Amino acid sequence: MSSLVVTLAACSGSPQAPVAEDSCVAAGVTGSEVRVGVVYTDSGVLSAAFSPSRAGFEARLAVENEKGGVNGRQIVAQWRDDEGSPARNLAVSRDLVENYDAFAILESSASTSGAAKYLADENIPIIGISAEEVWTAYRNMFAFGYLTTKGSSVDTFGRFVKEHGGTRALVIGPTTRLTGTDLNSQLVVSLRTTGVQVDEANPVVEFLPGVTSAARLAQRMVAENIDTVVTGGSAADIVEVISAARQAGVQLKVVLAATAPDAALLEQHGQSLAGLTFFEPFTPFELDSPALDAYHEAMALHAPETTDPNQTTALAAYINADMFIRGLQEAGPCPTRKSFIDGLRGVHDYTAGGLVPTTDFEADFGQLRECYAFVRVAASGRSFEVVDPNYCGSRLAA
Repeated sequence: MSSLVVTLAACSGSPQAPVAEDSCVAAGVTGSEVRVGVVYTDSGVLSAAFSPSRAGFEARLAVENEKGGVNGRQIVAQWRDDEGSPARNLAVSRDLVENYDAFAILESSASTSGAAKYLADENIPIIGISAEEVWTAYRNMFAFGYLTTKGSSVDTFGRFVKEHGGTRALVIGPTTRLTGTDLNSQLVVSLRTTGVQVDEANPVVEFLPGVTSAARLAQRMVAENIDTVVTGGSAADIVEVISAARQAGVQLKVVLAATAPDAALLEQHGQSLAGLTFFEPFTPFELDSPALDAYHEAMALHAPETTDPNQTTALAAYINADMFIRGLQEAGPCPTRKSFIDGLRGVHDYTAGGLVPTTDFEADFGQLRECYAFVRVAASGRSFEVVDPNYCGSRLAA
């Protein structure tokens, strides 16, 4: 759909002079298009969580292309499945860069660590979900929020627990090999800072669903007067514990998880999960929001095969695609990978049109957010309700 000549004054130095299409050509860029590689997990054990992301990517890119693209260039995507494998992630990312000439990579995977160093060495922009610590290591990697970070914690979670009556917390993790950089450790710091007690000797308790005894853990909660359960994992990681604790008579004031229960878990364990709260770094689906209306409209129009657009990874992918578009806009009419990275890092007021709290891609790089939406499972166990759409704390000193 390109014309033979594109007027790009910034490339020529003259506001009047027409510029030939090839005068602004860079890696992955021509006068009529920008090529982007999309790497997501569409097969393997994690595919159920990540496969909805393709619809989110497609919807946001399609909306922009319908408006004419960015600076007259259509965004053309090439898709790859990394199968949830770091080795495969590296292989498909290398293929997209070296054979497809991708300008940038959009990611929806928990295996980005496989290609991270290669893409950083090649100075390839990456935009995606920060599911691994590696997202805090390279400045070519962009995320709108971090759950695994080397940065300092925030008091947000501890303040929320304390304000809702929590005094003694059990923090549950899926493994005993925990470092100071994982979310569970950050949650421990947040709780202790605000006066919520956490076991000194064993601050994060290992629990493996189907392996560890939930009943035994419930008895410990009775003995230690635990009134709060917190996990940096998902609701699925603690549902057995919550059920056993309630059967043992534990009066839980707060149950807090990092991610929401999915529809299947809610269908199976809804009553056990009633009151469970989770936190989200974006506008919750339960709110009336013009930004969410735009998202739903885009999904209905450009991803009609998606029966449930209210899936976290689909919305996150939509936001990530929007970040890519913003980066192209900031890179100017003759974008290069370097100008993209420098331009997007220089954005200090990003909101994805109202889908995320204000984000400073420089100051917030690698840091936990101070503000989240807190949402809980309703008393019926069948739906969600917003506790606070924008609950904020403060960043703690390192």
